[in-house]
This record gives sequence, structure tokens and C-alpha cells, in this order.
Amino acid sequence: RPSVLALQRTAGRGQSSSMAMPGVHRILICSVLAQVVSISRAIGCPAYADVANMSNDAVAHFDIAKFPGMWYEVYSHNLPGLTSGCHCTRYNVSIETNGWATDFACRKGGLPASVTALHSDNTFASDPKYPGKLTEAWKLPVGHTPATAYWVLDVGVDASGAYEQSLVYSCTSELVAKQERIYLFSRSPTLAKDDVEEWMSYLKGKGVDTSDVRLVPQDAGCWDVLDFVV
Repeated sequence: RPSVLALQRTAGRGQSSSMAMPGVHRILICSVLAQVVSISRAIGCPAYADVANMSNDAVAHFDIAKFPGMWYEVYSHNLPGLTSGCHCTRYNVSIETNGWATDFACRKGGLPASVTALHSDNTFASDPKYPGKLTEAWKLPVGHTPATAYWVLDVGVDASGAYEQSLVYSCTSELVAKQERIYLFSRSPTLAKDDVEEWMSYLKGKGVDTSDVRLVPQDAGCWDVLDFVV
């Protein structure tokens, strides 16, 4: 027959094991939750404040009134089908009664290809704290596409304060993935190499995927002959 002391030691070991198990479970639960959070961040879009260069006064106090005019798309993601093969891509931005608009134009394959033209009717930022957090909706034969993010993340200004360069980001989050679009715009058809590298480094530092960003050919003389009306 086991002694009382032996029974006490056995009981003690059982209690220690049962007390240790919740600790193991907590570790497992915490590990799983950490993975879930990591996955959700990977497939979810960031908040505007997490990716916008709010330390730049031109972003923190973005002025849509300085945004209209012609913008050349120097680097970007191609939208499959819609802008694949585009050369000479540019956007003419304007202010409308209840928002702002863009008239998109490119030549697929370059000259002498005909012009692909699109129009968008867009809304201003809904949160005055983030005036560069815009939205965009492309016009269809009937109605518009669902509004998507058009976030101005950074702006380059000249000595007078006029907007000369802009970094724009769009993100849509789906069930198991997210689609990120990046646009490097300039008032001229080119951007300095240092400016491009700085913006690409900035985006990577914010966890934005830049692997599909490509140079958009801005062919000489592309718009010498205007064969369309926007």
C-alpha cells in the first residue's frame, strides 16, 4: 500500500501538470492570434495616416485647389486590360461643382496608336484631418465604377508652393489578398532618378509592395497632334 507521503507527492505532480496546461494553452492561443493579426495586416489595407507623409506640410494641409492641371504618369502599376501597354499616360485634373475630376489619356503601344480616353468623377476627402485622402470613380456607359481610394501620400512643391510632383496610392482589400496601386506623377513627362528612388524607398519602408511598379514610356511628340477631345 502506498504511503500517505507518496500519495501526496503523486497528487502534487498531477496538480503541477494541470496547472501548467493553461499556461501552454495561453502560449498557443497568443501564437495563433499573433499569426491572425499578421495575416490580416498582410491582406488588409493600411490606414491613410500610416502611409501618408504627414510630416510634409503639403500633405498635412493638402490643398485640392493646387491639384488641377496636367499630370504625367511617370511610374505606375498597369491595370490589367485597362492600361496595359499604355504609353504617354497623363491625367488632366479639374474641379467640379461637387468634387474633382480626371480626364485620362494614353496611347497603347505608343504612336501612332489611337488615344484611349477615360473620365472619372471623384469626391473630396471626407475627413478634414486628412485632406489628401481622396476617392475616385470612373465613368461607365451607365453610371460609375465603385469609388476606390485615391490617396495623395506625398507632394513635391516648387519655390512658389505649386504642386510639381505627387505620389498617389490606392488599395482594395479582398477576402484573401489586397490590391495595391502606386502612381508617381509629375507636371513634366519625367522624374529625377533621386526622387523616384526616394519615393520607392519610402513606400517599401511603409510595407507597400512596389514590385510591379514600372516606368511608363513618355514618347517624344506623343501629344503634338491632338486627335481627341477630352
